[in-house]
Amino acid sequence: MAERFTFKKAKEKIKELEAELDELKAKAGDQLEELKDKAGNAILDTSDNVFTGAELRKIRMLEGWAIIGPIVGLLIGLLF
Repeated sequence: MAERFTFKKAKEKIKELEAELDELKAKAGDQLEELKDKAGNAILDTSDNVFTGAELRKIRMLEGWAIIGPIVGLLIGLLF
């Protein structure tokens, strides 16, 4: 026969599932930080804390796009 449902058993199961969820979140957090580092290093190599001329050009381009991008988006939004 099936076991009876009790709130005590339900609370225990909830606690088990919450603990498992916390473990998964911790693992995902570690992987997320690693991916962020890889993504950042794809644009600029920050491992040596020295920017080359090419990296400085990329920085200038990104700064320019930070200003121009929203303006272009606003204009496109107004046109269409």
